[in-house]
Amino acid sequence: MGKVWWRAAAGAAALWVAAAAATTAATAQKVSFKDPTGDDDGSGKVTYPTDPVYKPGSFDMTGFGLKVRGDRVEVEVEMAARLEDPWKTGSGFSLQMVFVFIQTRPRKPEAGKAPEEGESTEAGKAAAAGETPATGKTPEAGKAVEAGGGKAAGAASPAGAKAAPAARAAETATAGFTDGPPGLGIQFGPQDAWDRCIILSPEPAARVRAEVEAKAAAMKDAIVVPARVRGSGRTLSAAVDRKALGPGDPTGWGYQVVIASSDPYPAAGSLLVRKVNETASQHRFGGGTDGDCAPNALDVLAGSGKGDPQEVEEQHAMLQYECNADGSPKKLATLKMIRLPKKKEKEDDD
Repeated sequence: MGKVWWRAAAGAAALWVAAAAATTAATAQKVSFKDPTGDDDGSGKVTYPTDPVYKPGSFDMTGFGLKVRGDRVEVEVEMAARLEDPWKTGSGFSLQMVFVFIQTRPRKPEAGKAPEEGESTEAGKAAAAGETPATGKTPEAGKAVEAGGGKAAGAASPAGAKAAPAARAAETATAGFTDGPPGLGIQFGPQDAWDRCIILSPEPAARVRAEVEAKAAAMKDAIVVPARVRGSGRTLSAAVDRKALGPGDPTGWGYQVVIASSDPYPAAGSLLVRKVNETASQHRFGGGTDGDCAPNALDVLAGSGKGDPQEVEEQHAMLQYECNADGSPKKLATLKMIRLPKKKEKEDDD
């Protein structure tokens, strides 16, 4: 009887330990960042459109969270103002367009050369114009792609170069993307290249996927479109398949969240993103340019993602840009990934 009891107790203890470990692991699969209020002015000069539907704080991100629940990943973006659906999309919101960039594989600085001061990648220029660079037939996941505005970090070849397709595909699969989706007018440095981008749009998923296919085909295998995005209170939320984000621990990934405005009638080269013009009008933001060199981003994560006041200036610095005389990009706004502090750093902060 004693042996039976001991075995039963040992088995119960083992199950408890396993359950506790599973609970701890599940709890660890959680990411949270904060963002300062009052920084929904992009590079520092952006102003809202004049139509009253664009209420103060509508594009002011205050927090971002990602949580793994079994085979699903839930993402949430908190805004400063209550969400509204003036155009009756049925999603609970109409105005916001959010891009959640994720770097699942860290890059070393020496893995690629960052754009020189005053320079913009050819693919970056093409993305802003909705075109494909002449040398930018970049394979994604082993497929040769003829269209789209995306370039993988370090994947471009000199004009006329005939690299083996398999080698180029392998390079693309590990390098990630330095260009943002068409219409955002942003880029990332090679060490901050992104591997996945979750798009939170008020438009139906089928519409978003069609736009990606038509305007960002080179990126389509890296872009994740949730089946449904919901706006409630001040929170935008969605769930995606865990497998769609690839392997790895989400707490060790890099993140960048870009708040833009949804445009259901976008320009030919824009992935449903509303433009920031030089002067604000009824449905156009002001404080940018009438060309294609200004970022159409209204708020981004910056600094260490703690919501500290100095992160406002860090955001403004990241979103600085330069234009050529013809309005084309001379230097695109260049964003950085934000990461959770390492365990030791977190303990030191506590």
